[in-house]
Amino acid sequence: MTSLLSYVLSVLKKRPPPRPSKHNLPQPRVCHLELGADVIRDRKVFVIGDVHGCYDELCELIDKAKQREPNILCVFVGDLINKGPKSKEVLELVQSMECYSVRGNHDDVVLHEYYKSIGDPNYAMKEKNKWIKDLPWTDFEYLKDLPFTISIPSLNATIVHAGLIPGWGFEGQDFIAMTHMRNIEQFYTIFHGSCPILIPSESSNDGVPWASLWPGPDHVYFGHDAVRGLQTYPYATGLDTGCVYGKSLTGIFLDGTREFISVTSKQPDMFKKAD
Repeated sequence: MTSLLSYVLSVLKKRPPPRPSKHNLPQPRVCHLELGADVIRDRKVFVIGDVHGCYDELCELIDKAKQREPNILCVFVGDLINKGPKSKEVLELVQSMECYSVRGNHDDVVLHEYYKSIGDPNYAMKEKNKWIKDLPWTDFEYLKDLPFTISIPSLNATIVHAGLIPGWGFEGQDFIAMTHMRNIEQFYTIFHGSCPILIPSESSNDGVPWASLWPGPDHVYFGHDAVRGLQTYPYATGLDTGCVYGKSLTGIFLDGTREFISVTSKQPDMFKKAD
């Protein structure tokens, strides 16, 4: 509560510098990656929602997408791993193919456990996270260098895991918000008149969905919000359809059709409030 209050006060004074990641993790070499036309070439960009270690569903989704467009470039909205049954296999797959991903909050969780364990030999890793002990160090290097955003100017598209604060620009975005936010709270003060101060929130109960306020003109594709499922706003699309909770894994083609492709989850149906 104290840290949130301090953050709110700093916003009221002026726009604060980006906060470091929630676990004070190393930053990627490139925080905001841009994919130019030379990278896209003649391929169709296919953005994929939160995988969470659901390897079988990911393979099925990619195969299904390739039936529609054989030459695709996959871009992931983060949370490639954790919670699901085959996170190691997902990491092996994405590193074996030419694709891109932003960093998600569960990618951060894995990095946090890794750095804590190598820094403290007495650190008691949570039982649910002990699977990461089987990962080679190169996997952690890969996760560490996932950018917070990926922009594709030729498609007027931006990919982020959780969200963006309207009006702040890429370089002014808050790192924690980009991996954890779901909503935005609006505050009005006598100093700002009718212009609201926007505060990111991790809770779905505070304020309104951030994507409902995103003004464009670039269209943002994001994940992280499995409770709300597929979200479609004029300038933002949420792609977390709860695969790890027994729902589905969804992707979208960034072409004139903006066609959604989905596959049914193979996980037990245990949908609940996600984090």
